[in-house]
Amino acid sequence: MNANDIAFGIEIETHMPGTDRTPIGGYHNGLPVAWLPAGWKAERDGSIRTPAGRKPCEFVSPVLRGYEGLANVETAVDAIKERGARVNESCGLHVTVSWNGDAAALARLISLIANHEGAIYASTGTKRRERTHWAKQIKSYGNKDAAKTRCERDRYHLLNLTHLAAGRNRIEIRAFAGTLNKTKLIGYIQMILGLVELALNTKRCSGWDYAKKPGTKSCWDRPDAGHGETELNRLFYRLGWTKGWYKGELRNKRFGELSVGEQTCDWKPVKKKLLELARKYDQAV
Repeated sequence: MNANDIAFGIEIETHMPGTDRTPIGGYHNGLPVAWLPAGWKAERDGSIRTPAGRKPCEFVSPVLRGYEGLANVETAVDAIKERGARVNESCGLHVTVSWNGDAAALARLISLIANHEGAIYASTGTKRRERTHWAKQIKSYGNKDAAKTRCERDRYHLLNLTHLAAGRNRIEIRAFAGTLNKTKLIGYIQMILGLVELALNTKRCSGWDYAKKPGTKSCWDRPDAGHGETELNRLFYRLGWTKGWYKGELRNKRFGELSVGEQTCDWKPVKKKLLELARKYDQAV
């Protein structure tokens, strides 16, 4: 399955001016937002802490696909910012992806996410997300079976499998910090779609732990790079966003790439922004 065929959605946690009259529904009972593209809803979320004179609001997208889906997100974010929405440290960003793979593909996805957990957290630019109760790490569970069990029972993980366990064909990634930066959003969406596409279309299950032999140098190593930046560069190679990992027919493949006709995402600003965030992550205490 190609990334263009995988449905996705996002949930953007924000706080709005207290004077804004946008109807906000209850938790998981959002109300349509007239000033956003069709299908977007607004709902309350008790985890959002608001400054004085502000009110919490989570914007939930409809089911989206492909390059047109990214354009829809960009249009919505412009309108949300224009309306006066902001984010703070209590806000998160969730990416939901449709899932139609078999048990073996799910095992590959869980292993991929655990193997590249460091890169995903590093791309947020903060260490708060991996330390929070709302997006717990999974690599510490030791293997894909144990992680699957925990993520099916408790949605507050980097990888939420509770929807899948309940018979609904979707998974959720909860790792990202709240943002209204469109470049970040495009990067996060395509990163997750890339991992899903990779799990669905390959046969090899990634090792749970990555350990480089002492004294060896890998193509993704950079002089003076911190752990987060190194892990993100490794993920870029794994997804084909940086050439060098794949040979043959996959040599020019970018997993997670969304396109329509000749139009594709401009990868340079996306990679630049995510690497900036990884460096910020490495400097965080």
